[in-house]
Amino acid sequence: MKFSRMKQVDIRPNMTTIELLSAMKNGGFTCRKVALATELLEQMIQDNGCTVFLGLAGALIPGGMRNILRIMIEKNMVNCIVTTGANISHDLLETSGGSHYHGSEHLNDDKLNEMQMSRIYSTLIPYESFVKFETLAQKILKNITDQRMSSQQFLFELGRYIDDPKSIVRAAFLKKVPIFSPSFADSMLGVQTWLFSQTTPFYIDVLKDHSEFTKIVYETERMGALFLGGGVPKHFIMNGSQLHDGLSYAIQITMDRPEHGGVSGASVKEAISWGKVASEAKWIDVTSDITLVLPLMISGVLSRLQD
Repeated sequence: MKFSRMKQVDIRPNMTTIELLSAMKNGGFTCRKVALATELLEQMIQDNGCTVFLGLAGALIPGGMRNILRIMIEKNMVNCIVTTGANISHDLLETSGGSHYHGSEHLNDDKLNEMQMSRIYSTLIPYESFVKFETLAQKILKNITDQRMSSQQFLFELGRYIDDPKSIVRAAFLKKVPIFSPSFADSMLGVQTWLFSQTTPFYIDVLKDHSEFTKIVYETERMGALFLGGGVPKHFIMNGSQLHDGLSYAIQITMDRPEHGGVSGASVKEAISWGKVASEAKWIDVTSDITLVLPLMISGVLSRLQD
């Protein structure tokens, strides 16, 4: 076996993102992995025969990732999205005029409850923001006339009635990037949709998601995936890849661990045993906070694609 010699990371003032990532590639551990993951993401995006699937789990918008995810859609970095309902809900919350606020994980939660402030780690959301979200959600739902849809069809229609240029759902609608949310019911928007269905015939058939998702899988030459967190989005994409030849590219960013057997912490390598990742696939696991790694990676890819 041949090994390359590691160099110490060298930095200087006013480095560009590309220069920083190049320097990080010389280092070890997660430092090097982030640089390698950026290169692999660029390669996956530039492979014209590859359909890029993006899995979104966790509190990404409360973590400040909304604009980055929107830019990824607008810059044609992704072809299909699978997300939790929560990310859609927080996107719509921002669209409604609601806001996320800086707080601290050390604040008194009883006091926050009295102040009608909900906490997601160090991010705070006031009750009034949820009211704005609920009002907008009900207003949009009244415009949707189809009574039985997949989550993908529903979210496409949702994007049609959003005029916020910063919205992820709106960007996906304009770019015709399908968004699937198999666990849609488990979200604020899921609850609002259920409430709407109590007075108006309305049904989201998540089983139809399989038909629509499978069609995309069968029509693609190669599959690649960027997993931001795990959970249902990762598992849904992986299940689809079994109907293909497995993923040809896979990048996972997660803070979870594999020892408990959950999909969120399972390594990409483990998925080879299931036929979900091709044995010859290019893949990398990055064990880190998405809100730290994603801005660096996407900034690097944008700069390289621009060149």
